[in-house]
Amino acid sequence: MTAHVTPWQCPPRTVLAAVDFSEASARAVAIAGLVASAFDAKLRALHSERFEPPPYFTVEQIERLEAERRSAEAAAVGHLMQYVADATAYPVEAVVLDEPPVDAILHAATTADLIVMGSHRRRRPARWWLGSVAERVVRAARVPVLVTRGSETAAIDIFERVVLVGDGVEPGEQVRACAETLAVTFGGRVTDGGQVAGCAPEVMWHASLVVIATGLVRPSWGITDAVASALGACERPVLFVPAR
Repeated sequence: MTAHVTPWQCPPRTVLAAVDFSEASARAVAIAGLVASAFDAKLRALHSERFEPPPYFTVEQIERLEAERRSAEAAAVGHLMQYVADATAYPVEAVVLDEPPVDAILHAATTADLIVMGSHRRRRPARWWLGSVAERVVRAARVPVLVTRGSETAAIDIFERVVLVGDGVEPGEQVRACAETLAVTFGGRVTDGGQVAGCAPEVMWHASLVVIATGLVRPSWGITDAVASALGACERPVLFVPAR
């Protein structure tokens, strides 16, 4: 049986910003708001964190904690709204869930065309990224995922010099068209980077955004594959675009 693949659209109709309240996350919200505004798309901000009571708690203690959790969740929505408003003026739907972050993001992505999320600034080796939220989302998502780090530059600047590369597959016309749509909309341009491993110096030198065309079948884990290499080594934002 063929697995269902979300028919994502570019330009996007719905943009999902995954929020963990970090500096990189604020940058992701700013980029998501910029893209949503340019294409009159819906913008959703999602924060998710699983609450697990200690196994030794009594039923009464768990019930009391659950009541406190519901109250805290309501307050968290307000905090998320303020956090998002500080990063973008574009209208947003704020959602707070008590679920594992990866599961929540992937579920929300079934009704989105683009995921934008931050990643924490780390250095090589790439294996440090194995199992991270960003890496797990990129590997499992069937819609484009834009991963960014924190930065003081304007969000629009990432679309100035878009470099399109492959991770072993040739970028199809849909991937190329998506990269060009984003670049041209914000006054940028697209150049070809060819087939490279992660973010080679020659790519980094010319890029403000690296677009990696990925196949639908991707390794679950790996230290040297394109996903781990890009997340572990790229100082530039990376947009992973799967085949449709």
